[in-house]
Amino acid sequence: MKLKIFALGAFGAIALLLTVAPFASAKDLQYPVACYQGDDLKKLQDWEATWVGKKITSANVDQVKDFLPESFYATMKDTGKFGDSWFEIVPYKSAFASAGNVEMTKKYYGQTKLGPSGEILGYVSGTPFPDTKDATEMAHNFRTRDYGDGYNNHDNAWIVDGRLKYDMNSEIKNSLCFFSGRTDMPPVPEFTENPKQIWRAFTMLQLQPPETRNMRIMEVHYKDTLKAYDSWFWMPSIRRVRRRSTSERQDAQGGADYCAFDNMGWDGPVQVNIYKYLGQKDLLMGRHTDSKKLVHTPGDCLFDGTQRERVKMHVIEATSKDPNFLYSKMVWYLDPENWQMLYSDRYDRSGKLWKWIDQLGYVGKGYNGVDVPHFNASQTVDIQRIHATVGSTDIQFGVELAQDIFTLDYLQKHGY
Repeated sequence: MKLKIFALGAFGAIALLLTVAPFASAKDLQYPVACYQGDDLKKLQDWEATWVGKKITSANVDQVKDFLPESFYATMKDTGKFGDSWFEIVPYKSAFASAGNVEMTKKYYGQTKLGPSGEILGYVSGTPFPDTKDATEMAHNFRTRDYGDGYNNHDNAWIVDGRLKYDMNSEIKNSLCFFSGRTDMPPVPEFTENPKQIWRAFTMLQLQPPETRNMRIMEVHYKDTLKAYDSWFWMPSIRRVRRRSTSERQDAQGGADYCAFDNMGWDGPVQVNIYKYLGQKDLLMGRHTDSKKLVHTPGDCLFDGTQRERVKMHVIEATSKDPNFLYSKMVWYLDPENWQMLYSDRYDRSGKLWKWIDQLGYVGKGYNGVDVPHFNASQTVDIQRIHATVGSTDIQFGVELAQDIFTLDYLQKHGY
């Protein structure tokens, strides 16, 4: 397996090389590209003839060990801590980004570069580096992936104490809107009026557990990726709006096992990490999830009934530049067809595996019925505390959201 490693000090050189390197024309760009083609597809189909429809349990998971992330396999095997669990193998199906994403990717192909700190420069819309093998560029592809331009979603989850075999309910409503980088929903690629040069804005309302009811968070991320994004939250206990610091985004949200940086796999700036490409690997990932088939047993840290298909995943290692950040290192597993992060390992400051996040992908419908690859369920397992947050979400893509709901005044008025 070939590794492509760039030290921090090399970013300036990378940017210079990218500036002068010739690009293929957009009409010659092969995007999107299926995970399996030709002989690879035939070999996959031969394998699927034996395995599709098989129920893989904690007892027989050794049979497919080579197709699972090591952390996922180890958790399934340790039934004494995490409970028995099972999943089903389903056939591979492509899960490409939306038609608008493909159009924008080709339209702006070759215009985006990396800056001296690994930041993104010149980005307008679509996938900025569709044919890359560079880990930092892959991280930007993930960060700018398809979200349907705007959505509302309603999360229902269980916060699980695996030691005490105890569950607590979590319920959250979110709204997310792209002001720029839009692909399918008019106006594209950006709102006509965007004086603050916003890239995307987000609001969250926590409904459960009871002690966090009516807590609200709002974040605004800017087109300039070196500009710190703004974040505020409404504290119902003191009935005040407070600015939220970057360090507070490292705190667990509402008693769950994830923090703000964990949202959607990784919700932080790309340039705060150093990236290393570890190659591609065939893995069983949740990619076309029917969330109605997911089964949660109280006290168990894993869903039963996840549907997993073979995908040739990109694997990259992200090491934090900040020695005081809560994760010293992460390993990201990125879907090459749509750049979703379907799985990730998270390591604590001492370099010990802390938790893993399994995002169960699916393909929803957005504006005018376009396909939007996203995820409709997830499981985050803290293997050190024997704790987990598992849940599913209902999403409406392509919704029109008023820009004023992402303002401090709106947050203040609706906190009461």
